Amino acid sequence: MAGQGIKAVKIWVDDRRGTYPKMTPEVYHAIIGEAHKHGIMVHAHATTLPDQKAVVRAGADVLVHLVQGEKLDDEYLALLKEKKPYWATVISLGDPTAVCEPDPFFEQALPASVIAKIRATTERRPLAPSCGPPAATAATREAILAYNFPRMIAAGARIVLGTDTGVHPGHTFGSGEHVELARWVQLGLTPSQAITAATERPAELLGLKDLGTLAVGKRASFIVLDANPLEDIRNTRRISSVYLDGAKFDREALLAHWKKAGMKSVE
Repeated sequence: MAGQGIKAVKIWVDDRRGTYPKMTPEVYHAIIGEAHKHGIMVHAHATTLPDQKAVVRAGADVLVHLVQGEKLDDEYLALLKEKKPYWATVISLGDPTAVCEPDPFFEQALPASVIAKIRATTERRPLAPSCGPPAATAATREAILAYNFPRMIAAGARIVLGTDTGVHPGHTFGSGEHVELARWVQLGLTPSQAITAATERPAELLGLKDLGTLAVGKRASFIVLDANPLEDIRNTRRISSVYLDGAKFDREALLAHWKKAGMKSVE
């Protein structure tokens, strides 16, 4: 992989809900050690407290997901303060606001029949059917999330935007990222901190020195909004125009193409 110029590798540590053998410490220590010898970053998918502690101790550069079933302890928070890993939360995969609640930003990109099917069949709230009210287990998850999230940030985990968009219907490319931003602010980040974690910090993590901020000499790739996201983070969805390398992107033509292709796939 190093010979091919690959700069990052992801390891999946847990047992995929009992469907796959769990990665052993001997294996992920070897991977992390060898990757770092070649200047390759390691992203670690770990969702339990013991697993996250273990991969952070082993030197993983990026945590993928958050601890979902228990509250963080002082030992882990101290470890985060020492290591300060990057952290992709991936909260919005189980969030209902991307599809269950009316949102033109989401709805404009898909045929109405597809949206109706998603809302009728997709499990949007954790362990709760369809788009109905959250189950008690979902409320527990939210309480743990509200406890763990600010403590991860306070301990020094460097939050960075990354989602599981495209994994299943309803969590679509384009909308899922904005849902993630809204969840961060709901959990205590300021809109400014959320925007930084979606722009400057990913560029920093990926070593893209010509992207991430607006500055002389950098690539002119940015979006123009119709409302201030510092006043309401959901204003990131009110996109007026998109520029890629200084050229205005034809969003209207692409949207028309998506609609046409979507209708054909439904037929």
